[in-house]
Amino acid sequence: MLRKPLRRGLRLILFGLARGALRKHQPTVIAIVGEGKTGIAREAIYTVLKSRFPVRRNLETPDAEFVLPLTVLGTGEYPTSVLSWLRILLRSAGQLLLLPKHKNFLVLEIGSTRKETFDYFWKITRPQALVLCGPAPYLSPGQTAPKTFKVQETEDLSGYRKVALKVGESWGISRREGEKALENFTLPRARIRILPARGGGVVVDATHQYFPPQEEALDEVLEAFP
Repeated sequence: MLRKPLRRGLRLILFGLARGALRKHQPTVIAIVGEGKTGIAREAIYTVLKSRFPVRRNLETPDAEFVLPLTVLGTGEYPTSVLSWLRILLRSAGQLLLLPKHKNFLVLEIGSTRKETFDYFWKITRPQALVLCGPAPYLSPGQTAPKTFKVQETEDLSGYRKVALKVGESWGISRREGEKALENFTLPRARIRILPARGGGVVVDATHQYFPPQEEALDEVLEAFP
């Protein structure tokens, strides 16, 4: 765990690196916010856009403080020690200086557990499109985007498919092309999965990208097995 002074310093460094990457590459940023099922909207929009464009999205919980700047920087891991943070920061700085300019899309799910964190992420990304999934209490009146879409939440996935198609159409992806991309659309993988193992056993899979599931949740699953 990083102490508060280190976290503040790291926040400033990551902000500078992420802002530098955004200014250099000028990606199209699509922000997904709200108290609804933002993860489903993120995956549906990502599925449609990647049918034509290079696109990257954040994985797992968006409420972790440094997930979005790390996603902007193209980092596929969440450092857990001072040395690993130094390695990531040096590598990101080197890539910012040496990699040629390229254009891509960023589909970013912005969490809503803390207003300070939400504002921090918004200030970094300055989205070109905003997707609303239900109420967004941390979204201030001045936090707008040139394009805004609203998800009509339904019991099935139709509302998420529709907004993904609309986002695609706004960047030139035809409805037919978008619907074809969504033929293989699947829900985001569960944080904890129960899988059959050889010999009649069971595997409890808690594989993660940045953070493991809460230990209490894992204990509750394990308690159900002998």
